[in-house]
Amino acid sequence: MLPASTVMSLAGAGAGTVVPRGFLYSNTPSMVLNRSRETHVRASHSDVNEDTDDMYEDLINNYGKVVFSRKDKKPASAEIDDDAESLSFAVELATVATEVKAADIKVLFVKPLVYWTRFFIIATAFSRPQIDAIRSRMRDRAEKKYGKIPTGDTKPNSWTLLDFGDVVVHIFLPSQRAFYNLEEFYGNATPVELPFENQPPFRS
Repeated sequence: MLPASTVMSLAGAGAGTVVPRGFLYSNTPSMVLNRSRETHVRASHSDVNEDTDDMYEDLINNYGKVVFSRKDKKPASAEIDDDAESLSFAVELATVATEVKAADIKVLFVKPLVYWTRFFIIATAFSRPQIDAIRSRMRDRAEKKYGKIPTGDTKPNSWTLLDFGDVVVHIFLPSQRAFYNLEEFYGNATPVELPFENQPPFRS
């Protein structure tokens, strides 16, 4: 678990081999998704909504090729400043999620693994109206406090994505979160210690 106060020390970590935006990464080749196998499994999984499958296919279709490693590295001091700013923003959004009763909120430092963002936020919601409430409040807080407007979903899906550039938010219904299991595919990412008590992943 990475304390928020020390994440800046990782600013100099190398990007290594990178993968497309939205694609799933692991250092273990067997963990990288096989499209044909995954498509077959998803087609037979009744708990995974069709709109989530469509979203997944769009990610693969739009960003389905391996791209270059990072070459535009900033000086270490600038990277530390950027990481600190992004961390503050990510923790703020995670706090917003807990205000709307999201569960099992995780912030992952993924910059050493991908070239296109610094932090993931992954959270569970229990209904589409709750997803919409989390999404709307995050957008509102980000715009008013940080001047950031995300790209991504304009309506609540069972896997809803908000892309703020340096922070990417994934809000799942429980079955979709368990099925797509981003935490496993990004298993080498460093978790950030959050300043609040997390709700359990499932309602009692």
